[in-house]
Amino acid sequence: MNSITIFSALTAPYVIIFHIAIFFFLNEFRYPTRKAAILTVVLNIPVLISTIVIYGLFGSERGGQYALFFCVIPQVIIFYMISRYRDGRFFSTYFFSSGINIFIVQITNLIDYYSPYDNHIVMFILRLILYPPILALTINVLSKPYHRAMATIQSGWTMFGCISALYTLLLLIVFNYPNALVKRPYDIPVLLLIFVLMMLTNLYYVQTLLRQENYYHEKDVNQVLELQMKMMQQKIDQTSQEEKSLSIIRHDLRHILTTLSGMIKDDQKASAIAYIESNIGSVDEISPVKWCEQPVLNAMFSSYFGSAIAQGIKIDAKLEISDISDSDAAALSLVFANAVENAIQAIKDLPEDKRMIRTKALLYPKLMFSVSNPYRGTILLDDEGIPITLKSGHGTGIRSILAWCEKNNASCDFKIDNNWFTIRIVRN
Repeated sequence: MNSITIFSALTAPYVIIFHIAIFFFLNEFRYPTRKAAILTVVLNIPVLISTIVIYGLFGSERGGQYALFFCVIPQVIIFYMISRYRDGRFFSTYFFSSGINIFIVQITNLIDYYSPYDNHIVMFILRLILYPPILALTINVLSKPYHRAMATIQSGWTMFGCISALYTLLLLIVFNYPNALVKRPYDIPVLLLIFVLMMLTNLYYVQTLLRQENYYHEKDVNQVLELQMKMMQQKIDQTSQEEKSLSIIRHDLRHILTTLSGMIKDDQKASAIAYIESNIGSVDEISPVKWCEQPVLNAMFSSYFGSAIAQGIKIDAKLEISDISDSDAAALSLVFANAVENAIQAIKDLPEDKRMIRTKALLYPKLMFSVSNPYRGTILLDDEGIPITLKSGHGTGIRSILAWCEKNNASCDFKIDNNWFTIRIVRN
């Protein structure tokens, strides 16, 4: 095995490892992070071994021509099996990372070919230098907004995936067929044009995704406004009903006092006491429950707790929140509403004696809020302690809560203990 074959065999698995790492930090998996990482490593070992063998046997030129068959297709199958999203989001992520990876590989090939050295050491060193900062950029800059976009944006990914796949295929063809690009210097301008088109297309789709993300952000804001309007309407209806009941009591008050006066004159104390207690009960029935001192949050809790009580759910609430502005309370109301709504959905089908929600909230020394409820079935948490759901349409409330925590320097943790699920939010 000569020096060219040695460096080719060494650099090929290095390239694949970094491609896997870039894709891993951009993608969402069906399993907790640690299990996904183990599966990724184990399932890609045959790909790495075949890469070393192919490049060792045929060299970098012929090995690059075979890359589509012994590397790209097997990786697509492997990652497809363990990915959470099996739609355009998966293909967009894979081929987006592949296009960048292939371009770096072939550019280093060209530089190495025109260098004064003929042992591929320039190519090897350039890849050693380039991949770590690209991976760091992926982890620190791209991964969070990319994950947020995949979680909140449902449409547009199929087209993005198709275009990314076509660019990846086009780069493979231009670089390797009918022979290596280094032997076709007249095609280098074509390569540069393809790269410029690929970057402009990706930039356009990134801008499109950002616009869609802004749309969903505005949708969240509208949800807050709708929630406030719903709570306000319910409060108006409740107040109207209370006023009607009080009006009736005021109207009957003269008759009540007259009846009591007669009972007292006739020394009917027991009847008078029973009569008073019956009327006290009617007054208690129209007395509104005050869950906390903050008006906006009290309206929200009244709405959701009222709905829970109507479904036979017991509420154990200790809410000490008062000194907070209406604007902050409006933003918090959606967070609290999501947590309480998730709890209601989790227990509405449980036996009546097990339907209970425990809620605690404090404002000092830090804003702390927790919701606990029993559950039936199995709840899976990933390595970061976040519930995992594979059901379509589920998990939106959790994502909304996590997004608020990220924006407001708050932490959110989830706990499972003795068939009770607890979500706790603390703002630092």
